[in-house]
Amino acid sequence: MSDIETRLHAELEWNRAVTRIEAQYLLPLHATERIAAALGIRHPQIPHTREPAPMSTDLYFEMILAGVTTRHARSVKSADAFDIRGRSPRRAAAVRHMSEKLEIERRYWSEAGVHWRLVTDLDLCRVRCANIRLLLSTDKLDPALGPGFWQDAIDLTAAILKAGSDRPLAFLAQRAEETAGLEARHFIACVRHLCTARVLAFDMSVHFSPELRASDFVFTEEG
Repeated sequence: MSDIETRLHAELEWNRAVTRIEAQYLLPLHATERIAAALGIRHPQIPHTREPAPMSTDLYFEMILAGVTTRHARSVKSADAFDIRGRSPRRAAAVRHMSEKLEIERRYWSEAGVHWRLVTDLDLCRVRCANIRLLLSTDKLDPALGPGFWQDAIDLTAAILKAGSDRPLAFLAQRAEETAGLEARHFIACVRHLCTARVLAFDMSVHFSPELRASDFVFTEEG
């Protein structure tokens, strides 16, 4: 997946309402050919053979809203992919063909009763994506230490954060190690776990790091 697709995929993974994600969702060729013909535009073709090329939408997903499963499709492009200022006629033609392809996609999903939207890099925060990927990839607590260890560690971490300190996480982690015997790395792991569980929240447009202060985090009702 492209960088932008990866960012959007991360957002969908983070959204608890999303129940299914499928990348590069293949569209029926007969349907896209029919739509292209109705629009009077050229259907995408396979280079050299001139055969119709199967089309796909970057991301298809389903989510539950108010108890109802809803279907969504997203096409992903860089915002500057549409910029033709000062570009060659060949570039302008390429942008036109891309726009036509997107219109075929839009029509297809509209007919299918699926909410389609174009997403660009301007819609997605790179830092937020990095935070989501970090939290999701490091959420699994070492099972070798046992559930009892982690429950005590999480309770201690939460209590330290609730104490209202404005100290950096790194300082609090070291303090927990010195006073309670909880290794600093395990303290940070517990903070990440609490964030992934939505017990803690912080400004996701700022990189998660041990330099964040306890006051940068708030306890939520969701967890």
